[in-house]
Amino acid sequence: MQIFDWVLDKLGFIDEDDEELDFGVGMVPQKDEDENVDKITEVLTRAPIKRTDINVLDYREREMYVRDKCEQMKAANEDIEGQKLEYKHVTEQLADIDELCALSLSQFTELERAARKIDLIERQEENYVRPLAKITEAQFREMERLEDEIPQAIKKIRSEEERQMTIKRDMNLLEGEKGALAYQRKEDKVKARNAKALLFICSFVSLLAILLLFALQVTLDFDVRLGYYTVFAFFAISLTSVYVTYKNAQADQVKAEMKINRAISLQNSVKIKYVNSTNLIDYYYSKYDVNNSYELNYMWEKYIEEKAARNHSEEVAIKLEAARKELMAILRNYKLNDPAMFIYQPSILTEEEVRTDVRRSLILRRKKLKKGMDFNQYSLETSKKEIEDLIREYPKFSMEILAIVETYE
Repeated sequence: MQIFDWVLDKLGFIDEDDEELDFGVGMVPQKDEDENVDKITEVLTRAPIKRTDINVLDYREREMYVRDKCEQMKAANEDIEGQKLEYKHVTEQLADIDELCALSLSQFTELERAARKIDLIERQEENYVRPLAKITEAQFREMERLEDEIPQAIKKIRSEEERQMTIKRDMNLLEGEKGALAYQRKEDKVKARNAKALLFICSFVSLLAILLLFALQVTLDFDVRLGYYTVFAFFAISLTSVYVTYKNAQADQVKAEMKINRAISLQNSVKIKYVNSTNLIDYYYSKYDVNNSYELNYMWEKYIEEKAARNHSEEVAIKLEAARKELMAILRNYKLNDPAMFIYQPSILTEEEVRTDVRRSLILRRKKLKKGMDFNQYSLETSKKEIEDLIREYPKFSMEILAIVETYE
């Protein structure tokens, strides 16, 4: 580990002043340093081809060794170029922050005010609670297409549903009335039939009484005139009563028959209305792809909520774009390399703590990039030196080695 520490020290990866940055924002996170050291350890512990492990006189081993060093130089050079660009970008961002921090109070206040507009809009959007989408995109588009007619359609369907229920209720009432009338007609038939039977019984009883009285008169010489009068009176009264009952039963039966026919006629008329209402409702259901007016009303309410949410998003986007343009117009008055950083991170201008954290993060990133470039430069120079040493020690292979190197240039 002492050799490893020595290499890190030579490469500039160990710095006694790393524990605290000089701009007073706190300690460097130990976790970041540990991750950095782990990456360096991984690179250093890779097993490159060593000269002591090859037979230089063997063409294949010699070519493999040279190509390995060339690959290392190529990779290191590519990494250096990428890190230089990133280092330049980070340095420019730090310079931009320093440039703005050096502004006068009135200038910075103008920037801060414009940045607060963006920050306020973004915070309001974060706190905005969007409704839970309960309809599909296809349903939303269909509601949007039929937006002008849906409210009236809901009223029409609901009205037809209520009318259909009323008609159905009337049908049930007529069916019940028809059943009651049929039962009444049956009762009247029974009354008429009973009246006929009672007439027969009364006639039979009266005849039997007359015969009995006649027998008493003939055989016993009784005076049965009072009996005859009584039998005739009974028969007359019974005949009258039975006749009246029979006629009333027949009249009630006719009335019940007429009422039944009228109920059937009304029921048929109501059935036609019910069928027409049902067909109209089925048409509306099919047109709007729903099962009832409540489902259509539910979809309409969710469409209104979703439309409001989308309009809100559009309004926020317009306000945000206007606020960003306003801030960009102010930032263009100053010599900044990357003004977009402040456009999309307005809290850098509005909150000192955020500004300090961002600056600190950029300094850490730049430091890591510097270490990475130093290490890649060391790797590049080391590989180059090893090839040069190989050429000096074995000049007879110099043309061959240079030919291999040229393939990587």
